[in-house]
Amino acid sequence: MPKQTFRDLYEQFTPPQMTMADRERASVWFVESDQSSRNQLRAVLHGLGYFNSFEAPNHVAALKKLEDRKPTHVIFEAKRTNMPVDEFLEKIIETDQSIIALPSSSDPTLDDVFGLLTLGARGYIVKPFNAESIEEAIGLATKGESISDAILYARDRNEALASLIGSSLGQLATLMRQANQFESAAREVPKKVKALRRAVSMGKCFANGGEDALLDAIMEFCLERGEGPASRLGRLRKRIDAKKAARQAKLEALGKSADSTQQIEQTSDKGNEGATVNPPPPP
Repeated sequence: MPKQTFRDLYEQFTPPQMTMADRERASVWFVESDQSSRNQLRAVLHGLGYFNSFEAPNHVAALKKLEDRKPTHVIFEAKRTNMPVDEFLEKIIETDQSIIALPSSSDPTLDDVFGLLTLGARGYIVKPFNAESIEEAIGLATKGESISDAILYARDRNEALASLIGSSLGQLATLMRQANQFESAAREVPKKVKALRRAVSMGKCFANGGEDALLDAIMEFCLERGEGPASRLGRLRKRIDAKKAARQAKLEALGKSADSTQQIEQTSDKGNEGATVNPPPPP
């Protein structure tokens, strides 16, 4: 396998693909209050080969249509129209758990898209709509791995996201080293690249406090991982700590030696002060 950098692999990422047969069987509904956004999304879906679609200007209209037929995918606006979004999602899932629900938002953090993921949404789409984001979102939600419950229900979301990114990066680095010798490892590399990209995407979208807070959490994660002596960073930190301790011990020893010398000199001076000096004998 030719040697590739992380950047090479990251840019070569290809999301799970829907076949033409998948697209023909799919029935994609979308709920969008803005008419221009509906027109844009319709054009994108048709361009991708999803011709069996239904559009609704609000969530209630989509639920009424649900009484007549069922979609395979529902792309819905992640903010209230004429009913709460979480109630809409719950009714979709109650109707058929196989329906793939994808909230869309121009600001996933503000609209609490993460909360919708915990309720059963299978992915998300960041506006504005374009063919690449729709293709990736539908492919990942339909054929990709689901988001781990450990991430969705973590007490500290940033810590969980940082752990996911760091672990994904570590697994990819290990496989890249092994790929030079083992074909089985080389075959697993694209899968780990996908996992890393998704982890980074989720971190950027859903970190509490934004990307700066996520970066702090990642740094903390790396430092904690580096504490372990089994890691290269951990071994370096142990050597540095040992050198610091040895240097400190040496300084303390020198300090004690200097104190002892000074005490001896002070004692000697005091003794000389009280001594009588006899004059030399006369010639």
